[in-house]
Amino acid sequence: MRFYRRCPKRESMPQANVLSVAIVWVLIFVGSVGADDNVAWKKHVVMDQGHCNTAVAIDANADGLMDVVCSYGGKVSLFLAPDWKVEHVLHRLSQRRQTCIHSTVIDVDGDGDLDWAGAVASEHPFWLENPGRLSRTADSDATPTGDADSTLWIRRTIDSEITGIHCLTRSDVDNNGRDDLIINNFEPEKGIGDSIAWLSIPSDPKSSIPWDRHVFADADARGGSHYMGAGDIDGDGWNEIAVGAKGEPFADGNWFAFWKNPGKDGVKGAWQKVMLAENQTAATNILPADVNGDGKVDWLASRGHGNGVIWFENPSWKIHTIDSQIEFPHSLTVADHDQDGDVDAAVCGFGSEVVMWYENNGKGSFTNHTLDRHQQSYQLTSVDMDGDGDLDLLNAGRGTANVAWYENPLRSAK
Repeated sequence: MRFYRRCPKRESMPQANVLSVAIVWVLIFVGSVGADDNVAWKKHVVMDQGHCNTAVAIDANADGLMDVVCSYGGKVSLFLAPDWKVEHVLHRLSQRRQTCIHSTVIDVDGDGDLDWAGAVASEHPFWLENPGRLSRTADSDATPTGDADSTLWIRRTIDSEITGIHCLTRSDVDNNGRDDLIINNFEPEKGIGDSIAWLSIPSDPKSSIPWDRHVFADADARGGSHYMGAGDIDGDGWNEIAVGAKGEPFADGNWFAFWKNPGKDGVKGAWQKVMLAENQTAATNILPADVNGDGKVDWLASRGHGNGVIWFENPSWKIHTIDSQIEFPHSLTVADHDQDGDVDAAVCGFGSEVVMWYENNGKGSFTNHTLDRHQQSYQLTSVDMDGDGDLDLLNAGRGTANVAWYENPLRSAK
């Protein structure tokens, strides 16, 4: 039994009854979250200074430790491991209270270190060049912006037409050995409205603007596409791309779908849209995973502006419910968190304000574990933050105005 809301106030009752009720509540509480108390995931707060929608892990200074880049309060900032106490401002956004809505790390310039790519929700996507050291760099192609004491990374535009980004992920779409970026156009009346594109890195990314754009969902992604996942669903060696469309206030939303990669013709060929499910209120996040261990890649999804976490079974796309109660599970990550050889999942519901991880039994049946309460999220990722060989969780805290990571107790418990 799980409780996501506080119980309403009750009228007074005799002391003996109060004691009885208290004992019952203790037993219920222990039964619902007691297992987690024995193997608690330790919470480490990186930043608690402002509303944050995106945070990614990156070894920015090549010291072998995972640092964190996040966006809040009109800036993109780097917090260095191992204590994440010192903040380095990498870039100042155009407005004081702006925050980037999505971001990822990707080696854009091929120099062996990871750069950063992201965007403000109403603007064009851009990338920041990692100089490979914490010092100011100069470049004839770019204009550094920020405070005199900031550690600036050079900002360059990725695409000057795509507007209103609300999805951004990376994947090797054309199988050339380098990651590409997949980006949607969230503004239906601007840019490439109702469309999604993958963008390949040009030969000289420091001077070529824009990147090479390949529209695969050409005006057939209307409905407020929100998050994307990429994986080889049909086993042909080429990654398909899926998305959830949240609907309101957008027309024709509330669906999950993926586009089939045409393979060698992927650069110019037509992608086929495959509808997974309609009438999925506030569909948001979707990621690939072989959930039931049958060798076929399924889709794991959340209704991030509604209720519930589900998975679609390949090839019938039958819907299986993982959690029907959690409210606004906006963030979703998929990984083998307990290292038992199957794929688990984790979410944070900004309505329920709980961080959950779902333990897979290997056949697509899940056990729910509560990691934290009174915590929101916009982006949740699985990453080994402490270098101990198991996957932790990095969380961008949205309305709780923080960034935190949760230490997986698996290695420390052994």
